[in-house]
Amino acid sequence: MDNKSKGEIGERVAREHLEGLGFKIVEAGFRCKLGEIDIIATKNKELYFIEVKTRWSDNCGDPLESITAHKQHQIIKTAKFYLASKRIVNTNCHFSAIGIDISEDSSKIEFIEDAFMER
Repeated sequence: MDNKSKGEIGERVAREHLEGLGFKIVEAGFRCKLGEIDIIATKNKELYFIEVKTRWSDNCGDPLESITAHKQHQIIKTAKFYLASKRIVNTNCHFSAIGIDISEDSSKIEFIEDAFMER
């Protein structure tokens, strides 16, 4: 299985997990010239921009550790573009992350609601 297929599986697992937590998925795979946001969701009238990282073995470390400062900055810029293009104002926003670890021995999902902030 190639990395794109693995990523799609991870994002599907993430969406299902988030829906189980009461989130409503607004958009998946939002792309623009500034970057990509894996999942955009709402809960309690707040907006969540969610980065999904999936690992298929223990050899690569914790999936959430791979969300670099550069990636965070790119997500924030993309989120600002999304908000402007949809004319969304006066809405509480969160930059969240979900790490999915799928290995032969076990599977684990970790969701961090406020994983990083705009600096």
